[in-house]
Amino acid sequence: MNIPKQRKGEFGYPSYERKRVMIRTAAYFLISLAVFLTGYFSTGHKENLLTIVAVLGMLPASKSLVSVVMYFKIPKFSETDYQEISGQEGDVAVIYSLYLTSYRSNFPINCFAVRGSNLIGYTEFAGCDVSACEAHIQDILKQNSIKNMTIKIFREKARFIDRMGQLQALETGKKESEILTLLCDISL
Repeated sequence: MNIPKQRKGEFGYPSYERKRVMIRTAAYFLISLAVFLTGYFSTGHKENLLTIVAVLGMLPASKSLVSVVMYFKIPKFSETDYQEISGQEGDVAVIYSLYLTSYRSNFPINCFAVRGSNLIGYTEFAGCDVSACEAHIQDILKQNSIKNMTIKIFREKARFIDRMGQLQALETGKKESEILTLLCDISL
C-alpha cells in the first residue's frame, strides 16, 4: 500500500502521521518480542542477555506509544472547511490542520494565514480557547525574536475568509515562512 507522504502543515497530515506512528510503534514492539523469544527459545529460560536487550528495546517502543496516544487526541478537521478556505487563499501563505501544544492546554487550528505583521487562524472547535492560543503564540514568537505581530484566531469561517481576503492587499513580510515553520514546530 503506497500512502502519499504528507508534510506538517498540509491538510490531512494528522491522520497520515497517526497511521505512520502506529505502524512504527507496532514494529518496535514486535522487534522487542522477537528478540526476547529468540533468547528464550535458544537458551530455554528467560534469564539471558537477549532478555535485557528486549527490555531495553521497550524504551523506544513505549516512547512511540506515547506519540500514538497524542495523535489519537487530535480531532478530525473538516474537509469541507479546508476546500472552502483553500479556494480563497490566493497568494497568502497558509498552513492547515495543526494541533498546537502548550503546558496548560492544546489547540486544534484548522488554518493559519500570515501576511506582513498579521497572523490569523481559524478553528472549528468550540472547546479551543482562542485567547489562550493567541497568548501562547505571542509568547512563542517573542521567544524567537519575532515582535510586533497582530494575532487573531477566528471561530467563524466567514470572518476568517474575509480577513484573509484583506491580507492579500497587504505587502508580504520577510518572516512569513519563518513564522509558519515555527507554528509547525510547536504542533504535533
